[in-house]
Amino acid sequence: MFRAFEWTLAFRYLRLKGHEGFISVIAIFSLVGIFLGVAALIVTMSVMGGFREEILSKVIGFKGHLLYQPYAGRMTDYDAAASALSTVENVVRVDPVIEGQVMASFGDYATGAMVRGIRPEDLRHRPLVAENIVAGSLTDFGTGEHDIIIGKRLADTYGLEIGSLITLITPKGRVTAFGTVPRLASYEIKAIFEVGEYNYDSSYFFIPLDQAQKYFQYENSVQYLELTLTHPDLIEETYPFVQQRIRELGLQGRLIDWRVLNRSFFNALQIERNVMFIILTLIILVAVFNIISTMIMLVRSKNKDIAILRTMGASRASILRVFFIAGSLIGILGTFLGLAGGVVVADNLQNIVDFVETATGAELWNAEIRFISEIPAIIQPDEVIAVVTVSLTLTFLATLYPAWRAAKTDPVEALRYE
Repeated sequence: MFRAFEWTLAFRYLRLKGHEGFISVIAIFSLVGIFLGVAALIVTMSVMGGFREEILSKVIGFKGHLLYQPYAGRMTDYDAAASALSTVENVVRVDPVIEGQVMASFGDYATGAMVRGIRPEDLRHRPLVAENIVAGSLTDFGTGEHDIIIGKRLADTYGLEIGSLITLITPKGRVTAFGTVPRLASYEIKAIFEVGEYNYDSSYFFIPLDQAQKYFQYENSVQYLELTLTHPDLIEETYPFVQQRIRELGLQGRLIDWRVLNRSFFNALQIERNVMFIILTLIILVAVFNIISTMIMLVRSKNKDIAILRTMGASRASILRVFFIAGSLIGILGTFLGLAGGVVVADNLQNIVDFVETATGAELWNAEIRFISEIPAIIQPDEVIAVVTVSLTLTFLATLYPAWRAAKTDPVEALRYE
């Protein structure tokens, strides 16, 4: 499709010297612009994709994929229901849970917290918590009368350690003649976890289910059932079968999946990703316009050369291909340099941030603000392909008009005054 002399001319035109070297300088700036645009787009999309996956894994790993909540607010036959629902295809386990808000007090300090009552054996099968115990052990969890597990952020903030006591206070206490007396109970810390999500590590507690039943006065009932699937993406095909099994069991309640529970949050993340893609694509677009101006200037400076080539027998198509190659080379080189640079930075982003923080002493990543302890970056091949495709497409389109103008050059007019 492209002849050898066309490639030779294209490379020669990009190596202009003397008074025409200014065109080559603009071409270099165009290449750098595309490089920066592609690299920034890949890094940003990788970070936003990693942030979504990180938050999704933390939310799901902490609370399950499906939630069955009885209309009455509590259920007593939870063991039989859990056993029956666990036989549904794609369901890994079903955990009875009690959850409630409390005030946690330790010494002179107090803070709000969320307490989750769960069977010790069920908690040991939750990888997000069980595999991230940084102090203590889950082996003794549930063997004492008042056991509790807390997050590392809370422990570090208030100087808590294994064996420390925490007093939980809930307004749902005993009703007396003088009003409702808040319910208080002290618990001993058996283990400390760190899942990497600030909210969970600082304000979520676990206590054994039987102790939660006593503390929250649920007697022999639970608040709801949490169902965990083999993969979150199987929710669409599994939901109807779980719903059918609930009807067969005669249970009265509602079934909620993780997409509904976190719809607004993940929709906001998706919208933000789309907007960032559009905004950063404008960087590439600016560089593309530089390519257009570069090629137009090149065509005007080589007007006489084009005329001579035409008189020597070069066709309009050959002239078009010469300038198309020249413009495309800028975009192709910039795109693939940006691809390489973006992938390298995304793969080593946390190391780069750690180095900058160490060198400058500034805090670039605050877990309290961004909810997770480290910068997540997941390079999605389909997104990288989309970025490269957009960049190359814009480059090729930008090159067409100057190349067409060069091919339309009339040799007679160009050489009239030579």
